[in-house]
Amino acid sequence: MRVKHWIAGGVAACAALVVAATAALAQVATVTVDELNVRSGPGTSHRVTYVLREGDRVEIIRRQGGWAFVVGERGGEGWVSAQYLSSSAPAPSPSPPANSNSVFRGTGTIDNARYNGSGDAQLVIIPLENNAASFNLNAGQVSVEYIGVVRSNFEGTVEMRVNQFQSSEMGYRTVPASGTCNIQTRGGTSIARAFCTVSGSGIDHGRSNFSAR
Repeated sequence: MRVKHWIAGGVAACAALVVAATAALAQVATVTVDELNVRSGPGTSHRVTYVLREGDRVEIIRRQGGWAFVVGERGGEGWVSAQYLSSSAPAPSPSPPANSNSVFRGTGTIDNARYNGSGDAQLVIIPLENNAASFNLNAGQVSVEYIGVVRSNFEGTVEMRVNQFQSSEMGYRTVPASGTCNIQTRGGTSIARAFCTVSGSGIDHGRSNFSAR
């Protein structure tokens, strides 16, 4: 698939996504106790899904009463008791100008069930579309694309929730999918590595790895 085809297709598909808006000003916080239980809901009656350690940093997505929904720097997301977090709100950022999409690129090795070898990666994030995103791996005649929304973008780690998928193997048809992409960026413009896995009807090659040279 030609470069201009998959860029145009990815951006058009991203623009069509409708996603829930998150907090306008997220906070970065630090855990202040030895162990902090992460729960599936805002309350001690909900099950523990992860345990944070003292000094771990998290991003606070939203609050409910004395509880906060967080995404951990080392992994894990869910509800924690906010009294055990030390946080400060960042200064508001100026509104981005129109068409201020974030674009990351990389060249390296693609590992997929349909291809293993050299290729290119591109991640496009559209802030004005509630962080709609497209992650594409392209090696000439072989291409896979993951379409969804950025769940977290924290110090070079982009976690993307995927809800659509397309590939050269499937005739570039966009089909419903469910999964995630974890993308490591560097320097504000480059992709260092990425891992994606999705499932869906007719998708038997939804797992991909990328490592930059």
